[in-house]
Amino acid sequence: MVELSRQNRKAGHLSAMKTITQTMRFRQAVMEYSYQHGVTKAAIHYRLNRQYIYRWRKRYDGTLQSLADLSHRPHSHPNQHTPEEIKLILDMRRRNPNTGLD
Repeated sequence: MVELSRQNRKAGHLSAMKTITQTMRFRQAVMEYSYQHGVTKAAIHYRLNRQYIYRWRKRYDGTLQSLADLSHRPHSHPNQHTPEEIKLILDMRRRNPNTGLD
């Protein structure tokens, strides 16, 4: 039963990735308008920055999926521990199991 619910969640997650959002339809309308009337007129008509329209025009390839939001997760973390530091921390915690975080 647990395995079945896990599969349902995965299937639901995949179908959610393929849905068309209201934001994507709005961006498509802005793109079509900007191709017909120009970026400046589209910016005035939709009350957007021209930079916003240029950014989405660069990404738009004619499909709605190209207008989907991408992940905002960073590729790296500048203060992340190195593998050597993690090994030292784990060794210290193994040797001193009763020591707190101070």
